[in-house]
Amino acid sequence: MPISCIAIDDDPHALESLIAYMDKLPDLKLIKTFTEPLKALAEISVSNPVDIIFMDVEMPSLSGLELAGLLRQKTKHLVFTTAHARYAIDAFKVEADAYLLKPYSILHFTKTINNLYPTGKEAPNMFSVSDEYFFYIPLQGENGNLVRIDLNELIAVEEFGEDIRFKTIKNTFLSSRSNFIKTLKMLKKHSAFIQISHTVVIAKQHIKSVLGNKIFLSEETSFTLSPTHEAHFADFVKNNFPQEEQKSDPTT
Repeated sequence: MPISCIAIDDDPHALESLIAYMDKLPDLKLIKTFTEPLKALAEISVSNPVDIIFMDVEMPSLSGLELAGLLRQKTKHLVFTTAHARYAIDAFKVEADAYLLKPYSILHFTKTINNLYPTGKEAPNMFSVSDEYFFYIPLQGENGNLVRIDLNELIAVEEFGEDIRFKTIKNTFLSSRSNFIKTLKMLKKHSAFIQISHTVVIAKQHIKSVLGNKIFLSEETSFTLSPTHEAHFADFVKNNFPQEEQKSDPTT
């Protein structure tokens, strides 16, 4: 099945570039384009959902951020296309899946699509299998600032009261709790991480020791293994035991 797409941008030249890029990816099927956000709202609201909506941010009458809030349920993935990096934090608030900063290249566009559809067909994977081993989070109470989280440095992600705490080998960051479910889904699909409770995901490479139900990690970090996740964690430990070589029978 092709990946159905809609593009919304008040700049005809930007739309032309996007269409040209989409033509180079045979799995993408452009359903319709719009240059007027109000017209897009009227037509998309009564249309069938699509797989991806590409949307500019700064548009007359209705901004892309406002439009996204009204149409988010009409698309599986929302990708903002804009010349302004300052809108990145607002993209998180409307659950955007990607952010293409104009002028973006065909390489950047292709990598974005590959991140959403690694096989070109099915479920999204927020981590590229190539060289993008990081993601960004909005900092709590920092006027919309973003911070990059490198997966190799990430030790654990924990739901912490009204926030999410990201523990890395260098720092600890707090982000909005509203991002936890999305972050959890992302990390659960990544083989380097394992969930040990309803509120904690840890990096396998940073596990130092396990004593009873206590898991000790890098940077003097530790968590308690939840009974609901004991079986899954036990399977992980068992699969990582050194395998004994089978001894040959000296009588044969």
